Parts: sequence; C-alpha cells; structure tokens
Amino acid sequence: MFKSKYKGIWWWILATVLLGTLWHFGYEILGRSFAAGLIMPVNESVWEHLKIVFFPLVIVGIIAFIKLKPSKTNFWTGLLVGAATGMLIVFFGFYLYTSIIGDSLIGDILLYIASIIVAMYICWWFTINSRKIEWLEVMSTIGLLLITIVLIYLTIKAPKLSPFIEKSSNTYGIYKSKAN
Repeated sequence: MFKSKYKGIWWWILATVLLGTLWHFGYEILGRSFAAGLIMPVNESVWEHLKIVFFPLVIVGIIAFIKLKPSKTNFWTGLLVGAATGMLIVFFGFYLYTSIIGDSLIGDILLYIASIIVAMYICWWFTINSRKIEWLEVMSTIGLLLITIVLIYLTIKAPKLSPFIEKSSNTYGIYKSKAN
C-alpha cells in the first residue's frame, strides 16, 4: 500500500535535488545578477542555503500541481509544511552536525538531500491523505508567499547575525556588507 501511494515520488525528489544543485550555483552562473540573488544563494551562509530548499521545492511543486491536477486535497498546505520542514532540517541540522563533527561538504550535501526527501514525503502525504479545506489552502498559499517575501527581504536587509554571515569572507547579504 505504502509503495503504491508514493509511486513516482523519487522522480520528483531527484528533480528537486538536481534543480537545487543548479540553484546553488545560479547566482554565480548568472553573473551575480541582483534579480537572481534575490532567490538564489548569494553566499555560503546557512540562511542563503534555505533558498536551495524552498525555491526548487516550490517550482517542482508547481510543476507537479500542473501535471497531477490534485483538486480534492490540501496540496498547497502540503507544499508549505514540506518546504518549512525542509528549511528547518537544513537550518538546525547544520548547527547540530557541525557541533559534532565540524563543517563538511559531504555533511552539507547529505543534509540537503535528506531535507528534500522529508519535505517531498510531507508534500505527498498531504496530497494523498487529506481532503481539501479551501480556507487552509488559501492560507497556505499566503504562507508560501510570505516565506518568499521574507527570504528576499532578508537577502537585501540581512541582519548581522551568525546564520546570515558567510564565514570565509565575513560578509552578509546581497551587498556583501562586512560583518565586523
């Protein structure tokens, strides 16, 4: 039963991981474009890496919505809860694993992949197991827009706090302000 309900989920997970990998390098590939920097990581801070969870997941989610046309489920609620959970896994997971073993590229990659797997299963769970509640779907759509706004705003007006600071350059935000 479990296997048949989630049939095909690994293709969506793979698509999200691949898009997120491209997303990670998009700002540099696009010549450090200000517009790209609003939605793609502008540095190696923990905060900026939340963008490689959120935006690729939402993009793949929109493609899934168009392709699957789930009309009787809480699809957008699943996407919101999945994206928020994936972002929390990256945020807290990074600090947890680096406090134990130190910073590691392999650790970062495994953490990212794990966050997408968990996020996607949450998205699918809502799509498969929930009945549509219209007001909840509207609120979830608003929630997705609010996360988008917060991610963009805090790229432009990044506070001088550890999660926003790139350790190697000691800078933060899209304007590369010095942390000291």
